[in-house]
Amino acid sequence: MVDAGIVQRKTAANYLKELEKIGVIQIQKVGKENLYLNKGLLEILSK
Repeated sequence: MVDAGIVQRKTAANYLKELEKIGVIQIQKVGKENLYLNKGLLEILSK
C-alpha cells in the first residue's frame, strides 16, 4: 500500500500495530524488516 502511494508508511505502521494489539495479526521481526502474519487466515487457507 505504501509502494502504491495509497498511504504513508507511518499510517500503515500505526494500523498494523493496532491490528496486532487486537489479535488480528502477529508481527515477526526478520533482520531489519517486520513480517505481518495473519495466522488465522493461513490456517484456513492451508486446509
